[in-house]
Amino acid sequence: MAAIAAVATLLIGIAVILTGVGLIGTLVGIRGEMADFSSATMGLIMSGYFIGFVAGTFVIPQRVRRVGHIRMFAALASMASIVTLLHGLFIVPELWFVLRILAGFCVVGLYIVIESWLNEQTDNADRGNIFSAYMTTTLIGLGLGQALLLVGDIQTLELFALASVLLSLGLIPVAMTRVTEPSITEAQRLGLKKLYAISPLGVVACVFSGLGAGAFWGLGPVFGANMGLSTNTIAGFMGLTILGGVVMMWPVGKLSDQFERRKVLLAACTLTALMALIAYVLMGYGDNTILLGGFLYGSFAFSIYSLAAAHTNDHVEPEQMLEVSSSLQLLWGGGAIVGPIITGFLMQTIRPSVFLLFLMMAALIPAIFAIWRIQVSEAIDPEDQGDFVPQFATSPVALEMHPDQEEESPAINGETGNEFDSTTHREKTDDPSNLTAP
Repeated sequence: MAAIAAVATLLIGIAVILTGVGLIGTLVGIRGEMADFSSATMGLIMSGYFIGFVAGTFVIPQRVRRVGHIRMFAALASMASIVTLLHGLFIVPELWFVLRILAGFCVVGLYIVIESWLNEQTDNADRGNIFSAYMTTTLIGLGLGQALLLVGDIQTLELFALASVLLSLGLIPVAMTRVTEPSITEAQRLGLKKLYAISPLGVVACVFSGLGAGAFWGLGPVFGANMGLSTNTIAGFMGLTILGGVVMMWPVGKLSDQFERRKVLLAACTLTALMALIAYVLMGYGDNTILLGGFLYGSFAFSIYSLAAAHTNDHVEPEQMLEVSSSLQLLWGGGAIVGPIITGFLMQTIRPSVFLLFLMMAALIPAIFAIWRIQVSEAIDPEDQGDFVPQFATSPVALEMHPDQEEESPAINGETGNEFDSTTHREKTDDPSNLTAP
């Protein structure tokens, strides 16, 4: 607790920022439907956020090293506030697409700077507690943002202004933090072929987790609005889905420490698909039943990425985790870009409720793949698995706080050949295709 108290101001700042991010993300979806934007158009608009998010992970670390944390932090904060207000001033789909790209770019930049500061204040002995507290805080902040939909008029600038204020307000405790400016290590990423050789199931699960997450965050509010749900019900649906993830994250993770992680991942994907189907069925029994469906879906959906990352990390040495996990985040981001586009098109051409069926399929496909992998490859003994730590796709900098992450992260498969010196999980090889895949 003492370690968390030492970084409490940073965690509070992060929570406030993400409350604003959660509010504007849902608000844009509802407001776009009120402006008669089609589902396909909203899908494209919402994919822009993840385009900017992914692009920022490549661009911002270089810019921070050139101009410094404080200047970059101030520039991103100003841009984020302006972009948030522009959403409410100009209800134009083409402009919104550009604004969502800028919003994603700014948010991942704020993540990078905040996480580097947080990492600077974290001792090696406290990394596990701080990492878990930070990841839990991200979901809590995003969930609180949903409740703020109820405090203002969606058809005016009021809630857009509130989101802008929260973004600025949350920056204050971070900017006032008195620590030496930390260094940012630009995480290297593996090629898809090498990453797939390490963990086919981890790759597939991360991509489809991104597909489902992108669809949920981008088009969850649009789905609710198209189904004629009230603002209160939409806020409840989004908030309870996130709450389900918070409540069940640790129980699911602990089970994955005690049993073969692939089977727990299979169970999580299967239950996620089942809960999405249940939510689809519950819609026929009244609007409020969708709240239960959302909670049940979120209880397992939000664990898939963490389980996939933990499963992949079980097959590499600790010093290799940053490079592997950064690659998994990129795959998740690619899925999150595509998810809203596909879902928006399906919602427009078929019916809005197909949104839940898409979420079901995004979880069912990795479940089927997991069954195949369990049949064709050997399992890792649960005693040889690493400890589960909740992970979300924020920025690669957060991975430096991972309790199993070594201070030095030498490149994987570097100039000396493709050698994974892990006597527990695989033999050395010069051919990635010969690696023992999970």
